[in-house]
Parts: sequence; C-alpha cells; structure tokens
Amino acid sequence: MRIALLQLNARLGDPEGNGRRVEAAYAEALAAGAELVLAPELAIPGYLLEDRLWEPQMRRRIEAESWRLAALSGPVPLLFGTARPAPSGRLWNELWWCQEGQLRHCAHKRVLPSYDVFDEHRYFEPDPSAQPLVSFQGHRIGLSICEDLWADPQLGNAPVGYGLDPIADQAGSGATLILNASASPSGLGSFLPLGTSAPWAIPSKDAQRRRLLPGLAQKHGIPVAYASRVGAESWLLFDGGSGLALPDGRWQGWAPFREGVLLVNLAAPGVAWPVSEEGPWLRKALVTGIRDNLAKQGLEALVLGLSGGIDSAVAAALAVEAIGPGRVLGAALPTRFSSDASCHLAEEQARHLGIGFLRLDAEAPFAGFGASLAQALPGRAFSLTDENLQSRCRGALLMALTSEPEVHRRLGTERVSVLNTGNKSEAATGYFTLYGDGIGAFAPLGDCLKARVYAVARDLGAAVPRGVLERPPTAELRPGQTDEASLLPYAQLDAILGAALEAQRPEEGLVDDLALLLEGPALVQATAALPRILGLLRRTEFKRRQLPFAFKVSPKAFGAGRRIPLTAL
Repeated sequence: MRIALLQLNARLGDPEGNGRRVEAAYAEALAAGAELVLAPELAIPGYLLEDRLWEPQMRRRIEAESWRLAALSGPVPLLFGTARPAPSGRLWNELWWCQEGQLRHCAHKRVLPSYDVFDEHRYFEPDPSAQPLVSFQGHRIGLSICEDLWADPQLGNAPVGYGLDPIADQAGSGATLILNASASPSGLGSFLPLGTSAPWAIPSKDAQRRRLLPGLAQKHGIPVAYASRVGAESWLLFDGGSGLALPDGRWQGWAPFREGVLLVNLAAPGVAWPVSEEGPWLRKALVTGIRDNLAKQGLEALVLGLSGGIDSAVAAALAVEAIGPGRVLGAALPTRFSSDASCHLAEEQARHLGIGFLRLDAEAPFAGFGASLAQALPGRAFSLTDENLQSRCRGALLMALTSEPEVHRRLGTERVSVLNTGNKSEAATGYFTLYGDGIGAFAPLGDCLKARVYAVARDLGAAVPRGVLERPPTAELRPGQTDEASLLPYAQLDAILGAALEAQRPEEGLVDDLALLLEGPALVQATAALPRILGLLRRTEFKRRQLPFAFKVSPKAFGAGRRIPLTAL
C-alpha cells in the first residue's frame, strides 16, 4: 500500500486555511498515486490553540471545516486530526477517517500528556476505551494519535506510567498496520560538553523517535506510519519527522523541517535511520522559528543591535536566512566603553549579509542619565547602575527604530520589531538588563547555551565574521570587562546548566555529575562556583519572567515547561 504522509505547517486559529492546506495536499497525494492519505494531529485547529479552544465560535468553525473536508473525500481515504466537544465540556482530540464524502471512522486520543510544555487535560477528554481496528485493502489498521505511541512502558518517554498502552492493545487485537497522526515538538537533548557522555543525559527528540518508532514496529511485528506537523508556534518548534517504520527496524522518512507530501510504501525496503547533526538541525530550527513567528504574528521586518559579539552576529545571520537581508536592520550602539573592533565587526558583518546598518550614539543619552543622577546624588561613583543604564539606552534606541518612519521606508514595512539576541547561559544567571538587552518580540537563542550558539555560528560559516568567533565575549559596559570573568568560563557554566537545568539532576549529586563532564582545574573551578551559579539561577526567576519567549530547543526551556514560583527561592 502506498501511504501519503502530509507534513503540514498549520496556523493556529485558522481552521479554514488549514483545511485548504489539507485539501491541496490530498489532491497532490492522489496525483502521486497514494492509496491512503494521513494528515497530522489537530490538522484543522492547529496544535495547540490553547484557551481559544473554549470559544464557542471557534469550536463551530473547526467542526464546520472538518465536515467540509470530509465531504471532499473520495475512494482514497483521507485521515486528519480535528476536535469536537465531549460530554464533559472539554473536547475530544480526534482522528477522522473520511471516504466517499463521509466520516467512516473516528478515533479518540486515549493518552493525554501533562508534563513539560504539555497540558492537554486542560482542554481534552481522554478516552480509556480501546479503539476498533479498521479493515482496508486486506489490512487491519489501528488508528492512534501522538502520545498514544509514547505510552509504551519500555520505549516511551513519559515521566510517569499511563497504565494503558494503546499500541499494544491494537497489536494484541490483530492489527497489521498502525497509523499515528502526531504534532510532536522537537528538540535537542540536554547539553553535554563535546566528547563527554553521561548515563543521565536526556536524548534528543530525534533519538527518542529513532528508539520508539522502529522499536514499536519490531516489538509488535507490524509497520508504523507516522505523520507529524512541521513549523513553529510561538516557542514550540516542530521538525516533522514523518515516516514509516518497518518491522525489520528500517525506516522510510524525510529530512527535518520540510513541508509537503511524503509517499511511503509498505512493500518497499527502508534504510537505517539518518542521524541529524546538532549544528545544522539547530540552524534550521531557529530559522523556522523566526520565519513562522514573524508571519503568524503579522510582523515583517526586524531590528537588532549588532555589538560585534557572537550572539548578535548569529541572530543577524539567522534573521537574514529567515526573511532576507532587505527586511533586517542592524544597529551599532557604542558608548565610551565600546571598542573600535566592536563597531568594525558589526559593520563588516552587516556589509557581508547585505542588511541595512546604522551607527547610533548611545553615549549621549547615557551621559545625560549620568548627569541627572550626579545632580541629584552629588559625589556618586561609577557602579552597576551605569552598566545597566548603557544597556537601557541601547534598548530604548532600538525600540525607537521600530516606530521610526524612515526605518519603515528603508525596510519597506511598518510591521517592525526588535529581535532579542540573548542566550540561555546569560538568562539562567540573570546576566542581562531588564528593559535593556532583555527587550524584543522573541529570543531565537534564548534556549541555547553559549556552546550551542557557537555550534550554530560554525554552521553559518562566513555569515559570522572570524573576528567575532575569536574575540572573548564581553558586554563592554566597563573597562576590561569580559563575560567569563563576571560569570565563569562558559565551558564550565554550560556543563553546570546542562546537568542542573536541562537534565534536571538533583542538586546533592551535581558534583559527581560534573566529574563526568569536566576534569582537572576546570572541575575544581566549576565545583567551587556551583553554589553561586545555582543561587543565581534561583534568585533571577523574576527577571526571566519578563524576557521575550525563547524557541524551545532543549529538554527544559524557560517558560511554559518550567514553572517556578517567584516567591519560592
């Protein structure tokens, strides 16, 4: 049987537009000779519409579009995810089998995730009852939805057992093929320094799928076809990962972040699962996040500060890749502490990328603030106050550019926002200034520890000047300042955060965990700094709550998946 897997980029709250996407892909699949067509989970409302799912009008629109699609189906079955009200007042998360203009079969999602970024029990009703198999072309087909796959107690990844295993139930009932409609966010594993390993490290979503899908096919001796969505929704990134797992452990699948129709064949051989490299995967993920968030939020152009440092250089290169150089404006914002090299590198990169470039004097407003303070507080000395003022002057100038008519003319649009350039290592320790470098519509690097920023930079090649890669990271807010002198060498800081934050290792065992990742003086220095770094992580939660959202690329990002009370230090 030839099965078309629709790897589509839905738009939240646009059931009619999403229905048209499914309709067009169904026609393409039929033209390619598909005998069955499978679209992702919640293909009509999009994953996840959150509290808009409570709106009566939205529920009516979702159901009306679902029935419209069902009426368009022909002899080749069209399967897609949608939602309808359950008796409880919540919704059923459903997979519809439509054929000859009718809804022939409907499966409910049995297992609802409620961990990390997931809170499906808020919106959906789980269905504990076993789903009947569907007979088609000599196969007995089991229908399942996303987390139903992950409930396997040996192969799944849920932090707690569900007490039921939908795939095992279907295999035990005689299924000869499993179809799964999914909307599964993607991400890398917990950070480990290059060349190290740890038994507690959390694997990437790709590695988890590589274990799960072929594992299920081999365990039950039946093929598993998996259609998952692609694209970005706010902080969540979906790389798709659609494909067919065969009982011999082989795989028919696609490269990540590709939208379209994938034709797989139960009678064709598979290949070994391809392994994604971290740098290229991360680059595609962040570009997708920037492009989709701009388009779906109604924004069209970006302004960002170019400091001559690694974070802003990587963010600028990603923005250009996402929306083109004509819609990106870089600004150097020097004060008295900025080196000539910083401005030179910023201008060099802007020229190489082909983006607009401005040099705005941040010294003048900084000096003005300083004069006001000195007038009210005679005899005051230079302090952290002055460091923060520089960052806030820069933030105010960048925000001013977003509403400036001349900038609109240069960028060709009034829909302009600031792109935040901060990274996760800084956010974790509070090493940023609220209302200064903490501004922006979203933070593409906000879930990337510093080492991962460098990994993306290496993959970007010439788009990031060599001089940027070679200079020590510095905020240049006082003479001779460097990030690592203020914090800790990033190699050590990232090892601590990879274990404590991303892998959620218990504090009492962190010294032993670090011994697997560092050695010699680096281990001694990291161990001595551990209480201070963990203290910063706890005490700066109030600052992170006010940061732009970051694209989730690690197992534990700041935001919806990490809920820490501000008053519980």
